Amino acid sequence: MASASGSYCGVCEAQDVVKAAAFWCPECNEGICTSCEKHHRASRGTRKHEVTSMDDYKQIPPIIASINQYCPEHDKKYQLYCSQHEQLCCPLCITTNHKKCDLLAIDEIVKTSRNSALFEIMEQNLKEMKNNIDRIVEDRRQNLEIIKQQRQGFQTDIKEMRAKINIHLDKLEQEIQQDLQAAEQKVMSQINRFVQKVSDHEKTIDELQNNIAATKRFATDLQTFFGGKMFEAKIQEEEKFMTSLIEDSGLQQIHLQCKLDNKMSDILSMTKIGEISVTTKPSTISMTTDREKQAQKRIPTISKTINDINLTMLKTIEISEGKRKIGITGCTIMPSGKMVFVDQFNDRLVIHNDNGLFVCAIPVSHCPLDVTCIDENTVAVTHNAEPYSHRNHQHRQ
Repeated sequence: MASASGSYCGVCEAQDVVKAAAFWCPECNEGICTSCEKHHRASRGTRKHEVTSMDDYKQIPPIIASINQYCPEHDKKYQLYCSQHEQLCCPLCITTNHKKCDLLAIDEIVKTSRNSALFEIMEQNLKEMKNNIDRIVEDRRQNLEIIKQQRQGFQTDIKEMRAKINIHLDKLEQEIQQDLQAAEQKVMSQINRFVQKVSDHEKTIDELQNNIAATKRFATDLQTFFGGKMFEAKIQEEEKFMTSLIEDSGLQQIHLQCKLDNKMSDILSMTKIGEISVTTKPSTISMTTDREKQAQKRIPTISKTINDINLTMLKTIEISEGKRKIGITGCTIMPSGKMVFVDQFNDRLVIHNDNGLFVCAIPVSHCPLDVTCIDENTVAVTHNAEPYSHRNHQHRQ
């Protein structure tokens, strides 16, 4: 092809003429203009070439359009396909690297490639992957909504707790304020009564002072003599009263005390109300993956007879003996690769893992004949003796 993009006719460019390509020939690997396409379609060597329009050719993905029909090593056209190496082969490739390989004619296998199950499987896989992505996005969106609702719920819980704490602290504050006022009123009443009592005796003392002064000034000697005895007795009573004040602790200092509960200090020492953490739980979304990679190796092949099939020994499995000699009459392979064998002579199922190692043996009814897989943990067993019923046996590992 003269132009890298294929936008010009390769035949015309070879003659130093520039004309836009209207068609593309994959076998010639070059663009063709309208005039050259008529000759291309009529020529014996190219009339069987499948020509496509340039508009359609430009729709082909670049990675697909880059697939060449000629071997880059030998510059020969590919004619065969090696299923063993999954490679296209030219005649020289066969003699060098694929002498013992199982080769298929390209002309035969490409006939059904466009409508083969391969593309149907790939398209189905892509559709399922897209559905998986949609489910994942929706699942994450729902998870975000759940997180939002949880955050709002926790914020409400925190505010409600704060409000309850405030109400409770207000109540406790009101109670201790009332207790403080009551204690103050009590000691005030006690001190006021004491002061009133002392004040009454102060009046008595004032009266004695006035009486003694008046007696000394105006009374007769006799009155003064006997009055002095009376005054002395009253003064002794007042002295006893003053002494009683000290002995009765009436003059002790009274103080109010307020001891806050240690739990209140604990509140002030709190550095946080709670702790926020993120936890995870198993996913609730199930991924649907279909056929895994079976489409990658499915290549249309030419029909063969059973005589063309060669068996290869991959592994030998040694089955443990039972009470009688071993009589294997059937087997099945579980999705995990475990192998289940029917040992008819010993009325049992023998289970080995995918590496051929013994796992366990399960007794079954008399004379089992064959077995088939239901799911990873369940098989169905047929019997060769009455009542010939199917029995499901479950095994969990």
